[in-house]
Amino acid sequence: MTAASAPNTASQRSSDALARELAAADAHCRARGAQLTALRREVLELLLLREGSAKAYDLQDDMRARHGRVAPTTVYRALEFLIEQELVHRVDAINAFVVCNGEHVHHHAMMLVCAQCGQVTEWHDEEAFAALGKRLRKSVAGFHVGSVEIKGLCTNCTEAQAG
Repeated sequence: MTAASAPNTASQRSSDALARELAAADAHCRARGAQLTALRREVLELLLLREGSAKAYDLQDDMRARHGRVAPTTVYRALEFLIEQELVHRVDAINAFVVCNGEHVHHHAMMLVCAQCGQVTEWHDEEAFAALGKRLRKSVAGFHVGSVEIKGLCTNCTEAQAG
């Protein structure tokens, strides 16, 4: 299905860009010995069509529009796989999933979450992540950082408040 015919999408990616992103995800999975099945690929496609961020139930609604009845576990299992393959991140602060914008190698992404509009920006700074981890291990014996979500205001919301 093309981007133009996808239901409930927030934006329309070009079909070429979408095809490239899905092909890269498929190659990434194959290189790791994993399989990007048709279902997993479709969930990733729908997530990409929603500007790379959506709640699981939004994705379920999109799949339901395409196929009829779809169980929530179907979507969650696909998302779990995509997270394991480092193609998608779960953002607990907004109970949503976002497409990874990194190189799909093990990295420590920090998610900057706008508390007003919900926009998520993936930020990579290994030095900052390492410093935070070191400080936490010192302060809280044995604590190791798994993921970091930072709430604040994005540029647009900051400018809107100032104006």
